[in-house]
Amino acid sequence: MNGKLLGGALLALILFCLLGACVGTGEGTDDIITIVDGTGKSANISLPVDRIVSITSRASEIISVLGSEDRIVGRDSYSFFPSSLKDVPVVAESSYSPNIELIHKIDPDLVIADSMLSEDDRKKIEAAGIPVIVETALDSTTIEAFVSHLGILLDKEEQAQELINFIKKYQDIIKERTEDLKSEDKPAVYIEIGYPYSTMASATTFHNLTIAAGGINIAADQPIKYPIMDPEWIVERDPDIIFSYATNTAEENLTDKMKEIHDEILSRPELSDVKAVKEGRVYVLGNPVAWGIRSIVGELWLAKWLHPDLFEDIDPETVDRELLDEFFGEDLTEKCVYP
Repeated sequence: MNGKLLGGALLALILFCLLGACVGTGEGTDDIITIVDGTGKSANISLPVDRIVSITSRASEIISVLGSEDRIVGRDSYSFFPSSLKDVPVVAESSYSPNIELIHKIDPDLVIADSMLSEDDRKKIEAAGIPVIVETALDSTTIEAFVSHLGILLDKEEQAQELINFIKKYQDIIKERTEDLKSEDKPAVYIEIGYPYSTMASATTFHNLTIAAGGINIAADQPIKYPIMDPEWIVERDPDIIFSYATNTAEENLTDKMKEIHDEILSRPELSDVKAVKEGRVYVLGNPVAWGIRSIVGELWLAKWLHPDLFEDIDPETVDRELLDEFFGEDLTEKCVYP
């Protein structure tokens, strides 16, 4: 290994330890990595990690980018990108509903889930001696630590750093162009997820993306993370922008779902006088670019919707194509925003 690579590997290891992981070697045992996950819990993981059950699509994507998709031996129903994952057995609809018996039967070295995994289900998986790590937020503002963790676990530190550098390049562009904006120059944003008038307060994925893109989340100060608001509350705050979120399974058409959500919001009579509706500034972000690696693309779309003059030269779809080609070896086959 040359000096540059050695230095990069050392830096990655130091960063990894600072983010909550350390490596120890016991006499006559494999190396052990202790990971402190997004919930603050520790998991002791033996190396090498060759068999992974990933029941969160964002982890599945990162593992694939790091050239280790062949280590995924079980997945959730939303882990169907890249296309090579479709042949992996499904062991959960999502982290919310894992098939514990099937996971135990597969006997992986590691299970990776998101925050929908219940504490009870986590304990049931761990009861078979299978370590579990749970990540609670995987937007472009929080993903670096998780990518670093997986780079160490999979012995793919160099590839992990390349991915982090790609994401950071566009984060820096957004920050440079929005960090000096005055409050009055930041559009007010209403975020809707899941069903009508369900929104996100601070310390949530779309709040993070909105703030990073130079906007103001009108629900930021709500006392719970995922409040349900009255329509009158939205009207009173009169947001400049409304954006929503659409997810799909392998059998569903994402564009159709995004259009359905977009048109339904515009058709609500109680919102007809809201600035965002009157000016046609209602947008829907598709699941592929809302979370995980490609959330940097979602952040670019938000920045462009919020500040079209500042990001006139940026085409998020081109960035998405570049990311897919460079890290997945795949073409962009679907639109991920509407309209």
